[in-house]
Amino acid sequence: MGRKTGVVLAGLALALCSLSAHAASCSVGFSPETSGFALNPILDRLTVASVEPAGPSDTCQLKVDDEILQVNDRKILGSRALSVMKYWKSLDKDAPVTFLVKRGGEVVTVVTK
Repeated sequence: MGRKTGVVLAGLALALCSLSAHAASCSVGFSPETSGFALNPILDRLTVASVEPAGPSDTCQLKVDDEILQVNDRKILGSRALSVMKYWKSLDKDAPVTFLVKRGGEVVTVVTK
């Protein structure tokens, strides 16, 4: 991975961290797979790499290995990383977020607050 690709992926990671704030009482880590132009790659796959409840009584709606297909009305797969980062940064942290995820071969809807 070149330096410029690393910068874009680092930016994507920061945007994903802000998105994890929408996972309510969880800290969520994501793993992006990209292709194409290094400065603005295409997201080929975005999976949940880790979830950690904030406290012992908290539950996480997203699960490890969930593949994120859509956030609210924004499709993720095939989108440019910079476009996705801009969208995620614009989300209201107090508003619910609807994720369309592939989990265990099935497509399910997950709403976080």
